[in-house]
Amino acid sequence: MIGGVLVAVSRLSSTPPTATGIEYTPRPVPARVLHEITHVPTSAYGAAGTGVAGAVNAPTVDASNQVLTENGKPEVLYLSGDFCPYCAAERWAIIASLSRFGTFTGRETMQSSPIDAYPRTPTFDFSAAMYSSPYVTASLLELYGQETATGSHPVINTPTKAELDLIKAFDGGTGGAESGSIPFSDWGNKVLFSGASYNPGVLQGLSRTAIAAALHDPSNPVTKLILGSSNYMSAAVCFIDGGRPGAVCGTSGVRAAAGALGLAST
Repeated sequence: MIGGVLVAVSRLSSTPPTATGIEYTPRPVPARVLHEITHVPTSAYGAAGTGVAGAVNAPTVDASNQVLTENGKPEVLYLSGDFCPYCAAERWAIIASLSRFGTFTGRETMQSSPIDAYPRTPTFDFSAAMYSSPYVTASLLELYGQETATGSHPVINTPTKAELDLIKAFDGGTGGAESGSIPFSDWGNKVLFSGASYNPGVLQGLSRTAIAAALHDPSNPVTKLILGSSNYMSAAVCFIDGGRPGAVCGTSGVRAAAGALGLAST
């Protein structure tokens, strides 16, 4: 962990507050936003490095674990919920980093709950998303939907037994659908992100379009947090996939994150 960052999570077992009429309907993501988040300049990643000292939560590394794989490739497992503001912030870095190694389809817009902390944080929804990469596979699991009219968090996906076993082993849960915390991501069982990589409060009052448009500018404080988090995630992929592709894994931003974590490609 860098600096003394407070790890922020949404507990899956928490009881949500009561509210009415606050559902959010996902919509197609504007093409310009998609382009900007998936085509961040390498120079911006390099300038961002590991983000802002004391404001980016570094992942936990356990190189002794056996690599988690699916279909012969290292696997990334991401657990999230549409209502969760910490998940909302994390998806920006997830999309940016995984887009360096493959391509997405099917992402939609989302915002976090209007009655939780950091209300209406602009983000994306992975419920219909598909990811393809020659290097890794990705299971992007939205466990919970947006708030319903009764203030509940509907379960929209049920983890498989294998995923439940990982939740139990690495996310501090008991293996049930209501266990553990979100956001949580497991990068090949070697690198684990538990809680938000940065505080979602920095996204308050910003539009999805404005956040995406700023991603080319590493001097922007929000951009530096997103790209710093993304460099850690990219370093995790490079660690579990043998350092491929070199065009990503050899960049200064990824090398800085790998060095901070004591990682080298396997």
